Amino acid sequence: MASLPCPKFNTVGFRTALLGLPLTIILSLQQALCWAGARSPVLRRRVALPAALIDIPTVEELDDMYPDLYRTGLAVLAKGENWAAVYNPSGATAHWHKEITEREGLTLMGRAKRTFRRKLHLLGRLDRTVSGITLLAFDAETAEAFESVNKSRTYYALCRNSGEFFFDRGEFAVNRPLKDKRAFGKPCSDTMKESHTDVQVLFGSKDPNCCLVRAKPTTGRYHQIRRHLRNISLPVLGDTYCKKKTRQYFASHGVELPRRVLLHLSSLSVPATAKTPKIHVTCPLPPNFQALIRSSFPSWAAEAEAALPELFMPPPPNLLDLRAQELSRPRTKSGLWSRLKDWFRWWPLRRQSSQSLARRF
Repeated sequence: MASLPCPKFNTVGFRTALLGLPLTIILSLQQALCWAGARSPVLRRRVALPAALIDIPTVEELDDMYPDLYRTGLAVLAKGENWAAVYNPSGATAHWHKEITEREGLTLMGRAKRTFRRKLHLLGRLDRTVSGITLLAFDAETAEAFESVNKSRTYYALCRNSGEFFFDRGEFAVNRPLKDKRAFGKPCSDTMKESHTDVQVLFGSKDPNCCLVRAKPTTGRYHQIRRHLRNISLPVLGDTYCKKKTRQYFASHGVELPRRVLLHLSSLSVPATAKTPKIHVTCPLPPNFQALIRSSFPSWAAEAEAALPELFMPPPPNLLDLRAQELSRPRTKSGLWSRLKDWFRWWPLRRQSSQSLARRF
């Protein structure tokens, strides 16, 4: 008996039908289809939920460091001839992601390209809901020079538990080996890799149980700081570990936690290389992060602000304020040929920042 032809999978009609169903049925249907086609990346892409049904916090909700640059560009904290250090806001994805990019528009690299108008190399990607400093190189030689040296990073995190047991220990090392993230398309390896993080509990109190922790990783494993702090019973607030119970606990004490990981890269130091001089960049906590500490933990907030004034400073000025440059630049009449050359020069960047039907469906 001849087999019937398989009907074509109508993605647009499938998504339209999903919008009319309750969310619980949609999630159950997605789990069943993804389980059935766990080895089929094509099926996983086609049964993905529409962006309107996914409750993902945006940059505007999570970070208020530079509210004027949410969808237009990035704030430049330091800049050299062939490198730049920019502020990475919480909620910004480094590269293109289907559900998130449809809501936010530009990714971190898209905003960086719109800011600098040139090819860039990203060095040290932060997690989406973590804020801090991101280093960019303008050419491949500078990127290789940065990768060949050991960079010093200093993170600050708000963790659950008072941390009283660690007050007298000062700075100590957490050397537990970790399993690195599985590469895309490759089988998961059980090999444990060496991991090292220097941790110091600075301040803390009870009711609610919370402490301020400084972490300095020397290796770069997947979610290394979160996993090492979780191993010593100091989970970072906002992490997926007991997230619902943690939010309920702090809500019972009148503290509403933001929908982000309360982890911030505050300092970045790079030794001198053949292409760049010695670099040291600092960045204070975002204003909403500072306000959370002052309002929710008054027992140690004033002491922390006196001991760490660099964390509680106002946002640093943007060194590459494009709007100020455009206002101060004298207007000149350009001919048709100059306009055509400018249009063809920036056309690839405009094309990347626009939403296409292929990416939308």
